[in-house]
Amino acid sequence: MEEFKYLIPEESTDAASLDASKLRSIESQLRNLFQAHGYEELMLPTFEYANLYQEIRNDNEESMFEFVNGEGKLITLRADFTVPIARLYNNAHTSETRRYSYFGKVYRIQERHKGRSSELYQGGMELLGKGGYEGDAECLELVEASLQSIGITNCKLELGHAKFFHRLETLVQDERLRYILDKKANSLMKSFVEEKGFTGSLKELLLKLPYSFGDINDLKKMREIIDDEILLEAIDEMMAMYDISTMKENMVFDLCMVPTQNYYTGIMIKGYSYYSAYAILSGGRYDKLLSYFDKEVPAIGFSYHLNTLLEALSKEDEAND
Repeated sequence: MEEFKYLIPEESTDAASLDASKLRSIESQLRNLFQAHGYEELMLPTFEYANLYQEIRNDNEESMFEFVNGEGKLITLRADFTVPIARLYNNAHTSETRRYSYFGKVYRIQERHKGRSSELYQGGMELLGKGGYEGDAECLELVEASLQSIGITNCKLELGHAKFFHRLETLVQDERLRYILDKKANSLMKSFVEEKGFTGSLKELLLKLPYSFGDINDLKKMREIIDDEILLEAIDEMMAMYDISTMKENMVFDLCMVPTQNYYTGIMIKGYSYYSAYAILSGGRYDKLLSYFDKEVPAIGFSYHLNTLLEALSKEDEAND
């Protein structure tokens, strides 16, 4: 027992070393921005039924902190904010546009000895009931305004599209595609295409996908070799976001981007700092999530990974000293 008096569990190492003053300052900047755009801040439960995340997020027992409560039911620490907010919106019995923001911790079991905390701070927004271009544009506007508010430099915005990925899945009909795209594995893609016997424009597209990461000109070149209506629609939606962006020079496109959650349906966005290997923010459109609650309502949102953001800002400060 004596040895534990001075130790911190591996799961909380990052959380224990965070700069609380800096964290609160960033929260304040984001909170003011969200409030100015009409986003109502929510405080959500820390505990959820494990079944909720297992069914919607496709989480498993190895990724959640689970407990049996006094009623003998399996519960878990909150794994994200999006799912509870979707439930709250459903319980409001409305299909009107609602804007929500949040700040707090989520808890996800990480792979051991990778140096990543399982206690994660997030701050973000969810826009429910506003679909298509208008909703995407409002989300992108807040992403770019918040990055400017925080003052982080050397930031890249990376755009992908869940519709593009899901359409490829339908065309290919092979679960190995997810791994190949996620790893941008050129050699695996070549052998995969050869094994499956793909021909024509689909073959050309698949072989070029591992190299498709790039700027707007690279995206336009990829568009020229595609003849599938749904794939083209996804690319056009990405190009529409470029047209209204205030960060055009810092925007890149990744047609290999794999949805991190199975409920993503449209635009996906990630933000990266030069000083971090991990995304400082991520989000996307999830028009099918509310169908779990028997609603058909469009939605989009993003969240800052404040642990990662704080680390990036600290390294940036050191580099500028």
